[in-house]
Amino acid sequence: MFRRARDSRWLIDADDEASIQIKQQVDHIDSRSQLTKRLFDLNLQPLSEAEPLSINPEAADQDACLLVLSNKDILLSSFSWYPIHSRLSQPLKKQGVSLYGHPDITGCYYVLWGGFTRLSSDQGQSWSKHQYLPPLPGARDAIPDKRPYYGGAIRGQAIEVNGEILLPTYGRLEKDKISSSHLYVSKDKGRSWSYRAIIAQDQQQVLDLNEPSLLSLGGDRIMAFIRNTRGNDHLVTAISDDCGHHWAQWQERDVIGHPTHPLKLSDGRIFICYGFRHEPYGIRGHLMDGQGEKLLGDEIIIRDDGFCADVGYPWAIEMPDGKVLVAYYFTQDDGIRHIAASLIELP
Repeated sequence: MFRRARDSRWLIDADDEASIQIKQQVDHIDSRSQLTKRLFDLNLQPLSEAEPLSINPEAADQDACLLVLSNKDILLSSFSWYPIHSRLSQPLKKQGVSLYGHPDITGCYYVLWGGFTRLSSDQGQSWSKHQYLPPLPGARDAIPDKRPYYGGAIRGQAIEVNGEILLPTYGRLEKDKISSSHLYVSKDKGRSWSYRAIIAQDQQQVLDLNEPSLLSLGGDRIMAFIRNTRGNDHLVTAISDDCGHHWAQWQERDVIGHPTHPLKLSDGRIFICYGFRHEPYGIRGHLMDGQGEKLLGDEIIIRDDGFCADVGYPWAIEMPDGKVLVAYYFTQDDGIRHIAASLIELP
């Protein structure tokens, strides 16, 4: 599953400095972005064409995160942006609406429309309607007195533990200058949700802690892998020993890149992968011990041939033969983003 949107940079043939700068721009918002699926067999041969899901009738859907539940349903989690015409920007700002983007870069302004989930009980052939999460406690309305701040944004792995689905989100509380990571829970296989706790927040109001992914470490112990923005781009992790009700103080780790996807391997180790938006641009990974306490061996460079920083957001699965498939988006010298994957053999 991936986000598909227009990318008109393919129309630019010129290679002057101004054209190159446009091709290198990181722009992740489009008013027509939609979630799209494609099926492959275990030999990575396509079994279908790219097929869009039923569209969001209100807003533009972003990153797709998938989780196969214990009852074999598939949980899809994502979030949406609501397009706003530039002529409405000033009155909406006066109303206290937070607008994202700019018409010169993103085509128009956007309002975060909220995090949502969808369910499929037929292996992805059909999907339930968009179900937005409950409002994020302590967050300002997306549109004052008209639309709450539903859940925040979602870009990270949910997990199923002890009969509950734990879904990580991120957003900015009204009293804060920075974003923080949060946890929602479902006790009925994704049919309804409630808020549980703050996963991580910088009390010094310096670092945005966002795009969290979760990993079960066994029992009630879970670990969150969090992006550190406005800082040094080091991975941030946090631990809970009671299924996310309470979280220990987050800590920075000696890994540079974002966002991080954690995978528990069949041999008990943890493999993390992440985008590397520093020269040379690409996709990297690292092994950790089974409790995520220490790094094992050297950093694994999966790719380092990116055209610019517009790369990343990997997701990994372990194949039946023990190799690991890492899927991600990538940009090469034509400036057009595409979905790619690397099949790697871990040491």
